Amino acid sequence: MASANGYNAGDVVESHFAIGFVAASYLASLCGCVLTIELLHRRGTALGNWRSWFETLGCATSMGLVGIWCMHFIGNRAIVLANGDWTMQLVYNSGYTTLSVFLPIIGLTISFSAAEYPTQSKALHWFALSCTGVFAGLSVVGMHYIGNFGISNYTPQYQPRFLAASIVIAIGDCLLVLILFYTLREQWISSWWKRLMCASLLAGGVSAMHFTASTHCSYLYKGTQNQPTAISSRNVQVAVAGGLSVAAALTVVGVLLFSRHRARVLKTRSQKVMLACAMFDPDGRILVTTEGVLPAREITDKYQHRTFNDDFDTAHPVFQWIYRVTRSWPAVSDLVPQMKGHLAAYRADSEDESKPLSSTSSANFDPDTYSDYSIIFRERFCCAAASLAAAMNMPTERIGVLYDKIIETGTLHREDRFGKRAPLEAVDVESGRSVKLFGRGQLLFLARQLNTEDADKLLNAGFRFGGAQQVGRNISQMMQIPQSALEYHLAGLRHYVDKIETLEKPGTWLSFFGLIPRPNTKGFDVGVKKDDQDQLPDVQILPSEPQQWQAEFLQKMDGLRTRPFMAFLEDRSNVAPERGPREQQFASVLLQALVKLAQNVPADWFREARFVAKPVYGHYSQNNRHRTAATWIYAFCMITDMHTSLEACNGITRVPLTFFSARQRCYSGSPDHNILAQEIHQEFGPLLARRLPGRSDGLRRHRLSLHRRETHSKTTITAATHEEASRNSSLDPSEDSSVHELVEHPSTKRQSSMRVEHQQPLEVDQSSNNWGGILVNSETVVKSDSRSDFSHESKNLGLGMRVAVGTVRQEDTFVDELMEVTRVRFMAPRVGL
Repeated sequence: MASANGYNAGDVVESHFAIGFVAASYLASLCGCVLTIELLHRRGTALGNWRSWFETLGCATSMGLVGIWCMHFIGNRAIVLANGDWTMQLVYNSGYTTLSVFLPIIGLTISFSAAEYPTQSKALHWFALSCTGVFAGLSVVGMHYIGNFGISNYTPQYQPRFLAASIVIAIGDCLLVLILFYTLREQWISSWWKRLMCASLLAGGVSAMHFTASTHCSYLYKGTQNQPTAISSRNVQVAVAGGLSVAAALTVVGVLLFSRHRARVLKTRSQKVMLACAMFDPDGRILVTTEGVLPAREITDKYQHRTFNDDFDTAHPVFQWIYRVTRSWPAVSDLVPQMKGHLAAYRADSEDESKPLSSTSSANFDPDTYSDYSIIFRERFCCAAASLAAAMNMPTERIGVLYDKIIETGTLHREDRFGKRAPLEAVDVESGRSVKLFGRGQLLFLARQLNTEDADKLLNAGFRFGGAQQVGRNISQMMQIPQSALEYHLAGLRHYVDKIETLEKPGTWLSFFGLIPRPNTKGFDVGVKKDDQDQLPDVQILPSEPQQWQAEFLQKMDGLRTRPFMAFLEDRSNVAPERGPREQQFASVLLQALVKLAQNVPADWFREARFVAKPVYGHYSQNNRHRTAATWIYAFCMITDMHTSLEACNGITRVPLTFFSARQRCYSGSPDHNILAQEIHQEFGPLLARRLPGRSDGLRRHRLSLHRRETHSKTTITAATHEEASRNSSLDPSEDSSVHELVEHPSTKRQSSMRVEHQQPLEVDQSSNNWGGILVNSETVVKSDSRSDFSHESKNLGLGMRVAVGTVRQEDTFVDELMEVTRVRFMAPRVGL
């Protein structure tokens, strides 16, 4: 049957391409490919749960439905037959058209799944990536030819060389683009233009395959003229394809707008007090979100200070408290749900009364129970850490430990971002600010070293790992700090977590304990190593604890300055003829150590210091070992001038003495962890036990009711009994309590007086207690120094009674002991200090 144009069945109908539809088909493919690359960039990298499979299916649908299927039918609309006669154009069978939708989706699902296959073998990894490219290319080829099989009024005949070229183009392009993407995407975290180029290349390959196959393709007429309904269905297919492409484009635009909104939010957060995670994988790369920034949570807008000269820094008691808590998360993790409820009620009450959070009058509790803003801040910190842990699908106990520095954020001005400001000096890089710039926000870090298993879990949860070179620029822009300052702190964080995992200091060490008075009678700073700020400048003199004769030899130099100390070791006057070979050798070791120590401290410090022959004991291990060996420390001590400068000594810096002392309580197996847990429960228990009033009650009415309840409470129960040992007896380390068995103490006896206190458990009816009772220590606890023997009555717990609870004093660290010796020996003649 001949057509109206004179074509008979079996005739070849001439064809050409409409350039407009060719361009439209590429744009359709580009929309699908960009969306696919963005989805792949933001998804996890390992299979194993429904979310991973759902994300894989979403990526395959975006690529298969929009990037390939829509491009195919819009591209076929570019094929114009019989000079544009509408009765002679291509129409399609609905069955093959439907099949061509699902075929690429299934093939791409297999392809993306192969790329995400978890393996430690490099060969298997590259084989999986090769399979990804091959399956993706075959999906493109299969969709094209299955779709063309559905042409109902023509039989396409392909040129063999063009058919083969189209297959090579599809597979080769998919291999190149997907291998490139999966290999380098960790470096593209913050480079949207690189992902756009990747998507453009992928869309170009799909389009090139389609039109290569269509080049010199002959269309044999079947003798069936198109009816108006067939032309209508043909238009519907193109309309659907165009609509899906537009939807993909709008989705991409939405993603871009959301990313810009998130960038503004993150920059705004740089002016607040934030908590961020710094987790490193075994290769040293840092964990970031798919936005290329560090996982972070807001703590508060700004720390509310009591006075104008009060700063939230490492010398602040609140910072030192949270530093210790992060080394003992079990002490507070079970209180986090109650803390969240308390903060929600507190915020609601504060809004009702229109009072600032830091005001005493807006507190939910009477002044005896709640007196300052620090409690609210500490609760917010714990809740922020718990929120970060939940986002990473890990318990709070594994979220990491607090970094020993606070980073100022929000310090960049517009001229900083465009590089118009002069390069920062070393001191500016360390602090993160220039001379004329002051930070508007503060950032605390929780740091942790991940193993391979944890790193894979976080990848599966949708996080990424990137090097400082790849993510540093983006992070510095979001944090609003100079990139040089960020790189300095990232290197410091990396060293910090490495030290936590590996630090051990057995043996006997010669140290330098230099105190620097702080202005405004704020106590002292102490000189420490710049790279390891939990350690004094020191040199090892013995690989183990000193023997008795060595301790006696050192005792002879007690109180000497460095020059007499060196003269005694050298024995220049030959006043010690009885000194044997072993003493001579030990003196030589001490002299070499002293010379080396002199190179690490300022010269004026070294001249004025005095030697303390009494050994003190430190512990440095912070990992999860159950036992840690003690470090024997002999020290030179001194108090320097308030205005002393350490710029000439690159290896020394100053830190607050209180913070340095607090760090020495955080070693593995420290009994202070249990004492801290008891203090936390005693402090926060009464707060979390109280039932908060309704919003309409008002704060004053609630506080008045609490006061009346306390006034009418007449019952007092004694809940702890004490059995005291002799105050003046010395305790042998072999008789330590169960808490102290975690620590390997030196074999010699402690010279300070000790005593043992037994505490009995307290049983209280908890039916009316929201929190669940008080934590009372039922173990035998060793307590040093008789001054720690005391008990006090706890605050009202909302139970209508008062309870007497025994309190255990924390043991002294070697810092406390050195401070006491320095105060006695060197502060007496310096009354002005």
